[in-house]
Amino acid sequence: MSSLLRYIAFRTLLAVPTLLILLTVVFFILRVIPGNPIIAMVGMKAPPEYVEQLIREAGLDKPIYIQYFDYLSQIFTGNLGRSLIFGKREVVNEIIDRLPATVELAISAFFVSIVLGHLFGFLAVKYGGKFDTATRVYAMVAYVLFIPFIGLALQLIFSVWLNLFPVAGRITPGLEPPKITGLYLLDSLLARRLDSFFDAVWHLALPSFTLGLVLSGVFVRLIRNNMKKTLGEDFIFAYRAMGFREWSVLWKAYRVAIVPTVTMMGLQLALLLQGAVLTETTFSWPGLGTLLLERIQYLDYTTVQGTVVVFVFIVVFMNILVDIINALLDPRVRKGL
Repeated sequence: MSSLLRYIAFRTLLAVPTLLILLTVVFFILRVIPGNPIIAMVGMKAPPEYVEQLIREAGLDKPIYIQYFDYLSQIFTGNLGRSLIFGKREVVNEIIDRLPATVELAISAFFVSIVLGHLFGFLAVKYGGKFDTATRVYAMVAYVLFIPFIGLALQLIFSVWLNLFPVAGRITPGLEPPKITGLYLLDSLLARRLDSFFDAVWHLALPSFTLGLVLSGVFVRLIRNNMKKTLGEDFIFAYRAMGFREWSVLWKAYRVAIVPTVTMMGLQLALLLQGAVLTETTFSWPGLGTLLLERIQYLDYTTVQGTVVVFVFIVVFMNILVDIINALLDPRVRKGL
């Protein structure tokens, strides 16, 4: 247990420099983008005195290094500031309003990618031959698919031509469940609103399938390759010699092959949040991705910084969590310290 605690502490300390580097890059990239957020907000014809007043209120008249240290101090105290536009609302409130939509999309897409990846990976080993070749082609193609392209194609086919799914949005207006967690699926079940639940699933189907499809290729290759390797182990030959059915042998190989995929599952969940930016803009999904792109257009420094900070913290947290899970599954990892 002491070695595990040391390992967790070590990985957490290693994450601090990574976090600082990412936050620093975000800060300076926003500052070198041409344009002035105050002028973008009030327009070019605003009185210069009024513009200067707003610049002072936003702290943009301070030297860049002072702005940087103010930015870091605010982040690590949980204060993400106020939006420079749209009523100067607290950035934290903006993020809280949008985060549930992104989380719901990411979790649903993650489930789709796991199901597709594990199913096709398992069946590729089971049937082999042409099915295996087709599965490998699918894995390669899925990995390089451009999310907006596949999203627009699915919208055209299933929304416009077949009229099976909505083109955009998160739920039909008027069917929103009482806000408890902000997750429509969960809130609908808690409020016993099955009409809202099925409507939310209906709206979620295409976005989650689009994002899950693109990320499923990684799992297909991992499961297939790990199962192929496992089926060559001595204990598999022993099972077959004892007369176990082929499905039983494949299932045992699958259970062994799934362990190395735990790391990739955690990393993919973090990447899902980044892919959600493209998916949300394609399907007009009201999450952090659309919030981020909306505010980049207006050079809303504080909101953009706050949104990116949330993504950064999630990615860093997922990396630490994956490392801890690996240490729990494989004692050799933590003994390496």
